Amino acid sequence: MTNSNLDDVMRRVKKLLAIAEDSRADANEASAAAGMAERIMRKYQIEHADVIELELKRGGAESFASEDCGTSLAPEKRSDEASGWSGILAVAVAELHDCQCRFAWTQKYGKSLRFSGYTSDAKVARFTYVYLVTTMAAASRGFLKANPYCGRREAGAFRRGFNSALTDSLNKATLAKKAEMAEASTSRSLVLVKDDAVAKHFGVIRYAKSGRTLAGDGFAAGFEQGSRVDVARRGLSTGATNARIGA
Repeated sequence: MTNSNLDDVMRRVKKLLAIAEDSRADANEASAAAGMAERIMRKYQIEHADVIELELKRGGAESFASEDCGTSLAPEKRSDEASGWSGILAVAVAELHDCQCRFAWTQKYGKSLRFSGYTSDAKVARFTYVYLVTTMAAASRGFLKANPYCGRREAGAFRRGFNSALTDSLNKATLAKKAEMAEASTSRSLVLVKDDAVAKHFGVIRYAKSGRTLAGDGFAAGFEQGSRVDVARRGLSTGATNARIGA
């Protein structure tokens, strides 16, 4: 495994997730970008599992990283408050990418989300989160434009519905990934070594769970649109238990 190989993979992943930042992009093109990015990184790691395991077992600081971003609908900008949906979505993204996620405070972003894990995992988790929030922000603007007389409450409900659909899809992608990784002995070994190494380096983290179900026209519209961004390319179901971010 060489740094140039990993750099090529990371550039490909970032290019995929940058689709959401282009307002000209077709929704169907963008819908599977997050899932494709994760699968590209997973394939790369499986192909280099032995080398990555040795690297993680050595426990060198260069093997791990934390990546920060903001907590609002503009994750590249500073915000002093965390949007209510941000922690729920961030946990689902982190779990898909074998990372931990915490709230933090940084000079650049103010109230921040911090993805921590194996270096490439943390980078891809951040890319994915920013991609999904950018997609949600664009959908929210479209909803407000189509419904100019809706109040702030309905606009907020739309975003919560959109976020719920994203989280549901991410959770399904995580389950599918675990099932696939469990089939190969090298994959199972990598998962265990990575979990252990990340916990030793960053500490153990646990997330509180919430099964609250929201209703309303805005929520339904948001959920319907969020369902189109199906990172697992599978059907969605309602009533999923979502994770809230840990302190």
